[in-house]
Amino acid sequence: MKRVHSSLCCCRRQARRRLHVHARFHGHTRLRPQLRPRQRGLALVCALLLMLGALILGVSIARTAFGSMAAARMERERMVARAAAGMALADAEADIGGTAAPSSARAAWFAGGSGGFADGCGTGSQDLGLCLPAAAPLAPVWQAVDLAAGDGAPVVPYGRYSGAVLATGGGVLPARLPGYLIEKLSPAGPAPPPLHHLYRITAIGFGARATTQVVLQAIVRRPAAAAPPGNGPNGPGGQAQPAAPADPPAPGTPAGSGQPIGRISWRDIPNWPELHARAQL
Repeated sequence: MKRVHSSLCCCRRQARRRLHVHARFHGHTRLRPQLRPRQRGLALVCALLLMLGALILGVSIARTAFGSMAAARMERERMVARAAAGMALADAEADIGGTAAPSSARAAWFAGGSGGFADGCGTGSQDLGLCLPAAAPLAPVWQAVDLAAGDGAPVVPYGRYSGAVLATGGGVLPARLPGYLIEKLSPAGPAPPPLHHLYRITAIGFGARATTQVVLQAIVRRPAAAAPPGNGPNGPGGQAQPAAPADPPAPGTPAGSGQPIGRISWRDIPNWPELHARAQL
């Protein structure tokens, strides 16, 4: 039996060798031994690392794009609010000049008449938004008053006394009408009668969203009304000489004055919400 088994094995080995020789001679590769490399998983790890890097890069690009869009939107809204606050300053200057209703009691108060300005701020139909500065150590009026409040606040809405119109709501328009309040300051200089009156205007403007707010402040000078001619040492017999005909007043010039209303200074108050919150403590 052993001889038969050994002979069979020898026959098989010889047959295999003949097949391999025949395959090599005729170019067949089917019978060639295939070498299988050992797989260690390195390609999978590299692929996962590349996918992770691409994911991080995509998230970074998305965050940068969304951040830029948000910054551009906020800047646009702030520009809308700033323009609205500037229009409120101009509207307050027209209110001080009394060009819309020169015969009203409000125009007389701005010309230097008594009344209108009292402690705090007026809330009536004629004295709305007219304030006297608060005495120390109280917080300034423009800090204590909630400029962003709705109805009931002593803030003059845009166009209330000048008749100006401003569209609001939607798109790039302000969400609300801007508003302002006016404080009457005591001018530094010689004793009365004063040569001019000083007013401090604090205006607020809103962006496309009411939460975007810009507060501007300006000091405005209005010349005092000229005294009517009367007896005096200017003419013969103590009679005042008639004044020479004057040129037509420029726009924004109060009646009886030779000088127009002038804005002395202005500033932006970016931290007004913090100042208002501090004034409420």
